[in-house]
Amino acid sequence: MITVLIFLIALTAYYTFGIRYQCVILIVLSLYVYWQVAEWSIIIIGIIALFSLAFCKLLSKQKKKVYLILPIFCIVSSFLLLRERIIGWGLPLGFSVLSFTALSLLIDQYHYTQKYTSFEVLSYLLFFPKIFAGPIERASRFMIDTPTRFNGMEFYTGLKYLIFAAFIKFVMGDMFGKTEMSAFGINQLANVFIFAFGFFFDFWSYTLMAIGVGKLFGYTLSISFKRPYESRTLQEFWHRWNITLGTWLRDYIYIPLGGNRNSTFKWIAIVMLVFLLSGLWHGSTLPFILWGLCHGVLLCVERKIIKPERFNCFGVVVYRIVIITLVALLWQLFLIDSIKDIVPQIRSLFIYEPLATQILYQFGICLIGLFLLTSKKAIMILNGQQSNMSSIITEVSVLSLMLVSLLLLNCHISFNFFYFRF
Repeated sequence: MITVLIFLIALTAYYTFGIRYQCVILIVLSLYVYWQVAEWSIIIIGIIALFSLAFCKLLSKQKKKVYLILPIFCIVSSFLLLRERIIGWGLPLGFSVLSFTALSLLIDQYHYTQKYTSFEVLSYLLFFPKIFAGPIERASRFMIDTPTRFNGMEFYTGLKYLIFAAFIKFVMGDMFGKTEMSAFGINQLANVFIFAFGFFFDFWSYTLMAIGVGKLFGYTLSISFKRPYESRTLQEFWHRWNITLGTWLRDYIYIPLGGNRNSTFKWIAIVMLVFLLSGLWHGSTLPFILWGLCHGVLLCVERKIIKPERFNCFGVVVYRIVIITLVALLWQLFLIDSIKDIVPQIRSLFIYEPLATQILYQFGICLIGLFLLTSKKAIMILNGQQSNMSSIITEVSVLSLMLVSLLLLNCHISFNFFYFRF
């Protein structure tokens, strides 16, 4: 309750004291929120933020490669040392997003120098809605978007995002998208899809919350998901899933290494490198590495051998089902600690068990929820693209229904998002 009160006071002060103090208020509030969530890990986060700020300032004065290479080396080394607990400390919550954010800031400063104040840089690095699990924003986009005055429509849109996010997280994700993965046969296969749906609900809801809170403060954060499970190809899936991370990897690794301009052999090597890094970002154990490599191999096979753009309508439908099934199966690698755990997971799919009504019911609710909540109509409601009375009535009805559902279902309020593990 105290945290909510402090948030409301900070939000009021943010629009009362004027633009001169907005960045300062954001920094203080971000540090307070981070302290409430991660406590003493704030020391490491603060050190990295100040370290990045120092080299950002140096780069704005002189474009020396050492001012770019040294902080990149230190940030990456810190990530690896903390990930493996080599120095005793574990990887702090939000360190991954902060690392990507800081690296993009430094690289962009080296290539396209901008004059940012210290408070602007720190508010960008520490902005609490995005620091824990993204979206990964670019400095130029975030700091150009600095608000000057209160916007009632944007504020209302932010509240809508928060209502949507709460419903998706606590109802769809935590109630219907949770599974023990302890069944067999067709039930276990259904659980695989339920986990995939729940994983999406959980991650999507966090980014919606981040966008919603950002809008309350006048910022428009990037969208990270665009109906990924409707993808017709694996390549399309990765253009729709965790978009800001994929864009980061594309702009700072894939394109600088030549991207599509390379020969087939080199292109394959670069794709495998990008997905290997993506796997290592999630974790350094073999299942995460295998997850990244499998996606890299599948993408190369799709692009160079299968070539789905040649399929007819029936082939497109079949291939879409295959892709979503493979994606769902590969998410299972996020649940195991070692490669030897894969065999029991695979065996469980081939052991007969009668279809369980509860699992079928859970699967159906998730599938219907996925279809409705990611529909164009739902996104239009979310973004305030309503112009006539019937649309406004629909919007109010949907939001009211979501709020009533949260109350009547007695949802357990937990901010333990799955992606906080990475």
